[in-house]
Amino acid sequence: MKDRELDVPGQNEFKNKGISYCALCDAPLFRDRTVAVVGGSDSAAKEALLLARYCPKVYMIYRGEKIRPEPINGARIKKEAKIEVLTKTNVTAIIGDQSVRAVRLDKPYGGNDLLDVQGVFVAIGGIPVSELAKKVGVATNAKGEIIIDRSSRTNVPGVFAAGDVTDTEFKQAITGVAEAVHAAYQAYRYVNEREFVFTCQQSEPV
Repeated sequence: MKDRELDVPGQNEFKNKGISYCALCDAPLFRDRTVAVVGGSDSAAKEALLLARYCPKVYMIYRGEKIRPEPINGARIKKEAKIEVLTKTNVTAIIGDQSVRAVRLDKPYGGNDLLDVQGVFVAIGGIPVSELAKKVGVATNAKGEIIIDRSSRTNVPGVFAAGDVTDTEFKQAITGVAEAVHAAYQAYRYVNEREFVFTCQQSEPV
């Protein structure tokens, strides 16, 4: 799974210069700075809550009518005075010099379409890296996720999948590890039951 990027001016220019995709990794680097989290999912809410431990002000910017966190995180967002949620709003550009200095909004905030921030955390989902699987005929859903059954099998015999690239509900490291163990066992059993004979053709010495 690769991070979905903002398709706006400044996205490429300020990558790793104020734009981040992981608050857990980078939040301490933004201590005492004002930052924005782009997104309205539960993951975005978790990013904002973590950043609020380090930053005096955290804006959540979401294009929808209301953010969509789990109830417990929604309650935490409401209680956290450092977090302000801006809905029905899109980031149209990321602006700065050597690093991020502001984002441009399509809806004025406080009478200004520029919002001063020193960091932008993008939390708008991910894109499954399933191109190789598609080339060998593995079926995917509308999101590009590999479709598997309860035994980690795809529609192609002998091809198994696990983790964020699949159509499983939870996209977490710990669940991905467990799914990988399960898929590996299923692959081992598939090979073992069929008594495959593997050969290795040695190339001629140069």
